[in-house]
Amino acid sequence: MQPIDLVSAVKELHKLSSQELSKLIRDADNDIIQWTTDNGSSKQINVETLARYLTWHLIAKLLESKRDEELFRYLLAGLRLLHALCDLAPRNSKLEQILLEDVKISEQMFDLIFFVILVLGGFRQESQLVLLHSALLACCLHLLTAFVSSQWNELALVLLAHPKVDIFVFGSFSAVHRDIQFLQLRLSGNYSNAGMQSDLADINRLCQHCEASLQFLQSLCQQRFFRERLVKNKDLCEEGGILLLAYDIMKLPFCEESYLMAVVSRLKSKVLSILLHLCEVESVSFLDMAASTSKGLNLAKSTIFQVLELLRTMFRGDLNGLAAFSDKTYPRGLLQLNAMRLTDILSDDSNFRSYITLNFTEVLTTIFLQPHADFLSTWCSSESRPSEEDATLDYDSLAASGWVLGLLKSSDVAESTFNACHVPRTSYAFQRTSLLVKVVANLTCFIPDLCKEEKDLFLNTFLQCLQKELPNLPCGVPNDYRTEGAAIITQNLRSLFIYAESLIPGFLNQDDVQLFRLFIAQLEPLITQSFSTDRVTGISDNSPLEESNQLNIHGNEDQRTDVPQNFSARGVHESDGDAQNLETNGLDSNAMQSDEKQFKKRKRNIMNHMQISMIEQALQNEPDMQRKSASLQLWAEKISHHGFEISSSQLKNWLNNRKAKLARAAAKDTSAPSGGDNNDKQVGSGTDPESLNEFYDQTPSTTQGTHAVRFEPGQIVGLIDDQGDEIGKGCVHQASGSWCGTNLDESRLCVVDVTNLKVDKWSNLPHPCDATGTSFGHSEQITGVKRVLWDSSKLVLQQKT
Repeated sequence: MQPIDLVSAVKELHKLSSQELSKLIRDADNDIIQWTTDNGSSKQINVETLARYLTWHLIAKLLESKRDEELFRYLLAGLRLLHALCDLAPRNSKLEQILLEDVKISEQMFDLIFFVILVLGGFRQESQLVLLHSALLACCLHLLTAFVSSQWNELALVLLAHPKVDIFVFGSFSAVHRDIQFLQLRLSGNYSNAGMQSDLADINRLCQHCEASLQFLQSLCQQRFFRERLVKNKDLCEEGGILLLAYDIMKLPFCEESYLMAVVSRLKSKVLSILLHLCEVESVSFLDMAASTSKGLNLAKSTIFQVLELLRTMFRGDLNGLAAFSDKTYPRGLLQLNAMRLTDILSDDSNFRSYITLNFTEVLTTIFLQPHADFLSTWCSSESRPSEEDATLDYDSLAASGWVLGLLKSSDVAESTFNACHVPRTSYAFQRTSLLVKVVANLTCFIPDLCKEEKDLFLNTFLQCLQKELPNLPCGVPNDYRTEGAAIITQNLRSLFIYAESLIPGFLNQDDVQLFRLFIAQLEPLITQSFSTDRVTGISDNSPLEESNQLNIHGNEDQRTDVPQNFSARGVHESDGDAQNLETNGLDSNAMQSDEKQFKKRKRNIMNHMQISMIEQALQNEPDMQRKSASLQLWAEKISHHGFEISSSQLKNWLNNRKAKLARAAAKDTSAPSGGDNNDKQVGSGTDPESLNEFYDQTPSTTQGTHAVRFEPGQIVGLIDDQGDEIGKGCVHQASGSWCGTNLDESRLCVVDVTNLKVDKWSNLPHPCDATGTSFGHSEQITGVKRVLWDSSKLVLQQKT
């Protein structure tokens, strides 16, 4: 037998395209591949031999060779060939049996990938190997999708089951970090000088490899079990490995060249997305770990500072005009939105709230000092500037490695393609505005047990920043700019408050909006004291809004009169063109002390109205969901696609609280005096949540009321108005339980999707609420369907046609 010549196989066969290699294997006689080398000699190798020993051969080369350019090129060639064979395996039974099903070969494949990644993570030389280094890493990582699974949830589970997963995780982040450092050096150079087009092409490819590798880690972090394991990695989280990567990415300079401008923006967006996912882990607090050592805390603050500086720049509009001259635009990712999301989380964390206050408040004052018309169009309108576009890079590992190895010319390699993830402009604008309100609400919220030294810190810092922005003249000295600035900031704050109310409950909860209101009530007297002169307008004690619309600080819907009809009562999807004509003067500041007491502690909603509606409907068929771990996991994953990410433990806790609340209501009903008998007993008093759940399960009649007709979801009904006329037909969406804070059983109401309306869609609803608005039209704008609350006694069951 001839000796196995794997070296020649690697050096020659990696040059073939997938189609050429596939044809060569199909034409093999007795599974013997034959080919002719560049010097005309004939070579051959058995298909099974190539598949079975190629991985082992590459490991041996890595162990015995000097780690220089020659080794890196050879490894990249071998990995390219291995990737091509894995791609062909599903169409070739022998390759499939060896590469995808043989356990021993799979173990060798993992060892090879992990070994290469560890070498790359510890590599320190910066020279002509930069492109080879970045291509090797991207090729290694994407080889996992070729031989394990292209489904990220499946790949994550396989990696987590591997005993060396922690080595892989640490090595991958370290290697990506090294490539980012290479990119930092290249972007800081004079790549755009005359005659440097080849350098620009290299930088573009380096950017592509960096993004592909970072995107790979981002996709894994989107899997809940993977990020829970990642947070427990001491080197990456407690010692700051991930934060150091984020810090260096956030420091990458923006460039005027269109492609580089976009790729740097996407890199920053993706690393912020990774941080956001890590902050979602419940079992271990990523932020607590980051702040557990002085080194980690300082690194975290340095990274946060870069994020805040980015927002400062973006809010000034400095990035908007760059690369606008280019006839080619590229998606830049959700950079601003992700930066605001992270700021929201940090401003609600006791480790970093004061840091956010001291370093971001100046940015907030700048925002609120915009001219009123500009502020309305930017923050109080769904027609704000074009939203960001998120996208995932469609990375072709074979083409990218082929270009680095000189097999393909630049003209033969297709330009990077992206799978766009479009965010509707309206939804984007609402998210952006809600995040601004949340940050102010978080910084306003005072919890003595956690942050005694922070009382009034945000309020005082805001006022100090405002004083810096406006001319610091002695009180009583007339100054138009100073006077107008004080009026503008008050007007903008009030406009945002009223607009924020229209975003409840889809994008904001009542607590956030009322905390924002508290901030305004606290700030206005200070502004009046510091900046007012006889010419100040918009902050008088008897303003039109205060006289006509006393806003209820405690969030009691029954006590709140409607705000002006032309603004907050309309649906959140309606055009906001008329908002600029709104008078927004005056907020009741007399309730300040009660506000402070109420918001010392608050419970944040973990689900939006759509998620709650989905769970309420699911409970119709599975009332004891909280006792079934499989169902909890299934529904937690389902509803996480429609708003906040919810874990199964969070969902279970929410369900237990819901049942306890219903049980308490039932106990209250049964303990009420009846027929003059003053009975003080209350069912369920002093019991724990589990016993309340059992009480609820055993006494359905107590909580369901005594409707004359019991409707069921899916039934076709006619809707009757107060005059007894049928005004439309619809389908019952929900007939019992709780829906968006309304107890349907106690209120004798049903949730109906109206399909055939006979009256004007802007007619007032008999039971308006945050989830439906005040009319059929508002409900359709909010939920997409005319979903309304209707009295059960005014529904007539009809036959399906």
